Amino acid sequence: MIRSALISLLALAAALPLHALELELPGVAQLSHEETESATYYSLPVSPWLGTAAQMMTVEGALARSVWQVEDYSGNSAQLMAPLRAQIEAQGYAPVFACDATLCGGFDFRFAMDVTPEPAMHVDLGDYSYFVAQIEGEEGTEYVGLLTSRGGLRGYIHMVRISPSDMTPVSVAVSTRSPDGDEIVDIRESLTVQGTATLADLSFSTGSSTLAEGDYPSLMDLAAFLNDNPETRVVLVGHTDAEGSLEGNIALSRARAEAVRGYLIQTLGVDGAQLGAEGVGYLAPRANNASDEGRQQNRRVEVVVTSTR
Repeated sequence: MIRSALISLLALAAALPLHALELELPGVAQLSHEETESATYYSLPVSPWLGTAAQMMTVEGALARSVWQVEDYSGNSAQLMAPLRAQIEAQGYAPVFACDATLCGGFDFRFAMDVTPEPAMHVDLGDYSYFVAQIEGEEGTEYVGLLTSRGGLRGYIHMVRISPSDMTPVSVAVSTRSPDGDEIVDIRESLTVQGTATLADLSFSTGSSTLAEGDYPSLMDLAAFLNDNPETRVVLVGHTDAEGSLEGNIALSRARAEAVRGYLIQTLGVDGAQLGAEGVGYLAPRANNASDEGRQQNRRVEVVVTSTR
């Protein structure tokens, strides 16, 4: 099922009031990187790789750079690019140059670009699409450079906007909820930075180790992270509420972790060698067990990175 995330990119500078750019992405999107510079130079490739270099167009102005990751994306980079390009052109931007990985020049062309590095942006050297467009404003020309790619179960969108006028940071409204309303956890960032993450959208009933039916964006996110990082090993740690004995809850929490491990392997195709499963019962609560809401929060599974070799 295609899930839409409305991305509203509002350039708030008074000189460019008509250039607010609105894009609809084919999936649940998370902003993984954002930055602005008030005055800089930025070089955009505007030709394929020509043996020793690509033709570069260097522009001066205020820079806004954003990167989004699209959850559970199964298409290719060209399919991700096509609707975005159509929307940009429909809003008055004129195309300057476009190419796909092989026609662009593969490795050489990709590294001629200034691209936000991993883990925020991933570029598959055999599957990326590139597009440059421009629009005239009262004080000069604004340029947009768009790069799409994919990796694992994610789509990646990298956008730069260079304006002749100073811009405040772009305002971005991105869906961070699944169709069922569950908050989507940025598993990749949490595991990369902190080495641990909570799978906050899992659903277990009291006393049960069975996952409720439905899609779990956190598990899709974890599967993409593990598929993109095959050297990484993690342990799934189950937790319970405080109803029942400690021994019984430790067994239950381990069973919940095993259920999640089985889902990742059987449904999402993760290598079982990357996954361990343990349980600690009710010994590490994150909320008060005196309320239904607190007990629900305590029935969870966490991910802990144990090795990256």
